[in-house]
Amino acid sequence: MKIFFYSSPVSSTFDTHVKHIYEELVNLGYVHTSDEATTHVVRDILKKDKNFSQVSKEKYNTFIKNFIEAVAKSDICIFEASFQSLGLGYLIDKSLELAKPTIVLYYEDNVPHILNVVDNDKLIVQSYNDKNIDSIIRKTINEGREKRDKRFNFFLSPKLLQYIDDASRERGITKSKLLRDMIVKHMRSANEA
Repeated sequence: MKIFFYSSPVSSTFDTHVKHIYEELVNLGYVHTSDEATTHVVRDILKKDKNFSQVSKEKYNTFIKNFIEAVAKSDICIFEASFQSLGLGYLIDKSLELAKPTIVLYYEDNVPHILNVVDNDKLIVQSYNDKNIDSIIRKTINEGREKRDKRFNFFLSPKLLQYIDDASRERGITKSKLLRDMIVKHMRSANEA
């Protein structure tokens, strides 16, 4: 199973915990889609160029594109959010937008309060400390595995397929999202009846 793991590049305060989480995921047999959480290339760019020159902006934009691709390739996304940043929030949002089980971990009382208002069944927010970090990782990964989308294949007539193609293109969404939305709408109307 592929994991995207990331933390804020702005602070090094929680680097020990970030490294521990990264390594524990490897020990559990997961494959990382990015190693930025431990290599800190973005952090180095930000430190070296305080004025954020055009060269740094281009490098940073390339990293963001790479991160989005790494999120898309992953089965589960995990974020260490003890130190909050807009970039981290953006990637959490992107993960949820792509319907990935999204685990947000934070150390003790460093609660990412903005996530308290996010209502998404794919989001798991959990605190940890030095004593329970490994058990929290295993627990949240298991929750995330349960929240993964399940693949479902079925046959459609050409007429139905054409309708789905046209409707998804018209709405600017994927065919899968269109079908999921239609099923949810049907479920809600059945529950209201």
